[in-house]
Amino acid sequence: MSEQVTVTHLLPGDLVEVSCTTSACNGCKGSAFCNTKGRTFKAWNRDKLPLEVGETIAIHLDQGRTIVGTLITLVVPLLLFPLCYYLAKALGLGEGASFLLALGGIGVGFLGVWLFFRKRQRRYMPIVARKQDQD
Repeated sequence: MSEQVTVTHLLPGDLVEVSCTTSACNGCKGSAFCNTKGRTFKAWNRDKLPLEVGETIAIHLDQGRTIVGTLITLVVPLLLFPLCYYLAKALGLGEGASFLLALGGIGVGFLGVWLFFRKRQRRYMPIVARKQDQD
C-alpha cells in the first residue's frame, strides 16, 4: 500500500518524520481506522533519497508486515493472560492473586512486544518509496 505524506522533520541517520496531508487522508481507504491523523510518524529512508522538509513523498506500507505487526501487538499479551492465570491456579494461588498475576502477564506481554518492535524497528516501519515528482 502506498500513501502520500509530507516530510516534517529530517532525523539523524536514515529516518524522516512525516505527516499525512489532509488531501491524502480524504482519499485513503484506511482513514476511518487511522491513528496518525494530525500526528507525525517515522518512515525509513532506506534508499537515502535527498529529502527536504515540506516535500511530498510516497511511502510504502507492506500489508503483510502491517497485519503481522498488529497481530503480534494484540495476540502476545492476550495469550499471556490465560497462561499466567492457569499457572497461578496450578501453583495454588487464590482467585484474586491469580487474576492479578494474569493482569501482570498482559503487562509483561506488552513490554515484550515493545522490546521486540524496538529491536526490529525498521522492519515494520513505512519505507520512503519515492519523491512525489518521480512518478
